[in-house]
Amino acid sequence: MSRHRAFQLASGIGVGVFLLLVPFLLPEIKIHLAIETLIYSLFAISFNVLFGYGGMLPFGHAGLFGAGAYATALIVRYYPATPLFLILLATAFFGFLVAFCIGFFCVRLKGPSFSLCSLAFQMFLFAVALKWRTVTSGDDGMGITRPDLHLPFVGEISMRTVPHVYYLTLFVVALGIFCCYLFLKTPLGNSIVCVRERETRASFLGYNVFITKLAAFLVSGILASLAGGLFALFQEFVGTSFIDLSMGMSVVIMAVIGGPAHFLGPVLGAAFYVVLQDWLSSLTGYWMIVMGILFVIIILYLEGGLIGLAQKARMRVWTRWSEKAGQ
Repeated sequence: MSRHRAFQLASGIGVGVFLLLVPFLLPEIKIHLAIETLIYSLFAISFNVLFGYGGMLPFGHAGLFGAGAYATALIVRYYPATPLFLILLATAFFGFLVAFCIGFFCVRLKGPSFSLCSLAFQMFLFAVALKWRTVTSGDDGMGITRPDLHLPFVGEISMRTVPHVYYLTLFVVALGIFCCYLFLKTPLGNSIVCVRERETRASFLGYNVFITKLAAFLVSGILASLAGGLFALFQEFVGTSFIDLSMGMSVVIMAVIGGPAHFLGPVLGAAFYVVLQDWLSSLTGYWMIVMGILFVIIILYLEGGLIGLAQKARMRVWTRWSEKAGQ
């Protein structure tokens, strides 16, 4: 194994160990922040399947996030005895169905037309959530009680404790990101990048452009809905803010500042976004202005986003370490 590979492996193990020890290292309020970061990381990864890999910019990606959140809340409210993992599976399946209905129309379009079409579907779903009060409770939102987790040979695990919620979220998010990574390494995942680079050439080579784009949209929809379901369980509440324009733009910012050219770039962007928002909001009431200025600076002057900056810093550390090891 090369030294560079060993350095990457050691870094990954270090991050994994830290994530496992978060409930023991941080106070409860910071664990809440860690849970939110994990959920937004999955949401940003789902967005990047379309944007970074598929070359499609969906302004209405929060529609899928909100659909998953409402699906989870409705199942918990009307079928409270449903096992927790079955709720999440049903949420993922519902996200698949919603993504198919939206993607069937959107992926036929390109550029701004695709972006605006996805936004139109999000606003349609927002209107449904707002006006169908008998089901969604409108702008009042729905409060739910987080169900406990039942595991074979283990028994019932209470979801009333924050560390248990953290580990459940960590497991689901890690599994979702890992499955997404494996999908992007398959021939179908590679064809998504091929279509992004040269759509006309890809069609001449025999790729079905429509099916390829739709597959990317479906995978993205499953992950986004799963993130929305986790967020609803974490908050024990779902409202129209889960599906509004602010949520839709937030995921765009996370992916762009993190670095959409790298698979884990949106994860870094989500962590930066959540932590910075929490820190600035504790300092000033004008935190949104400060965040806006910082994001503009990052987009203008940090080519490749934060992940590009992190890679440059890692290479410098690696170079210095190699030089010292060689002496």
